[in-house]
Amino acid sequence: MLHTWIDGISADVVPVDDRGLNYADGVFETLLCKRGQILGAQLHEARLAQGLARLTFPNAHSLAEAVFATARRLLSGVGHSGVARLTVTRGSGKRGYTPDLDATPRSILVAQDDRVLDKPSVRCGRAETRWADQPQLAGLKLLARTEQVLAAGEAAAAGWDDAIMLDARDQVISSSRGNIFIITAGKVLTPDLATCGIAGTRRQLLIDRILPSLGSEAEVCSLSWDQMMRADAVVITNAVMGVAEVVAIGDTGLPADGDNGLVSRMRESMTQYLCQGLS
Repeated sequence: MLHTWIDGISADVVPVDDRGLNYADGVFETLLCKRGQILGAQLHEARLAQGLARLTFPNAHSLAEAVFATARRLLSGVGHSGVARLTVTRGSGKRGYTPDLDATPRSILVAQDDRVLDKPSVRCGRAETRWADQPQLAGLKLLARTEQVLAAGEAAAAGWDDAIMLDARDQVISSSRGNIFIITAGKVLTPDLATCGIAGTRRQLLIDRILPSLGSEAEVCSLSWDQMMRADAVVITNAVMGVAEVVAIGDTGLPADGDNGLVSRMRESMTQYLCQGLS
């Protein structure tokens, strides 16, 4: 069953003058839910607030707090399990790029009661579409996702599950769907997202909590294509998949069990952490 709410009220129509639709003036979060509870909600709320603040939404942190409180209430009310998307736009506004700082923000919540398929392994290719540098917006999950749309289209056309995306300097940044970690000679590396890319909530969770709990740590650094292809293991992380191992890139298969089981422990520990307190 599909559930849709606009500004906390059951509805499925957005006005044509919405600035999110016309200018991508807003942010969103993709949420994994279990029995009405948002997994990793604090991380999502914090990133939403950062995005709103970067876009100069007034009272960004208070707005994010209020929007998430409403989302929690609505999702709990229908006992939602599966994926939900929470979008916050500037709201309705006149034509032109200049934002109206007095506009009333609009929240859009969509929840689909589909079972989330467990896909612990993926096959990838290399996308021709590159990330463009924009340090001012790097790390945030804003509405403009054109580069990822193009890269995901490349993956679909080629029959891959996903596509690895580089920046203009040929450094690995992400896949079209999530963040990348590699394991090489016992070290865990993940790309530096200072100039482009999205800093995922599961990426943050791995860096801050999961890997340290496993006696390891992630080094944030520049990551070349050759480094990735020589790795003992490559994983993609996002809120829906959690931790998925890359088993092939193009025609090249990646090593099996070269990580001494670390990927499996990462996946299991993340699931346990996110599901703490769920009854």
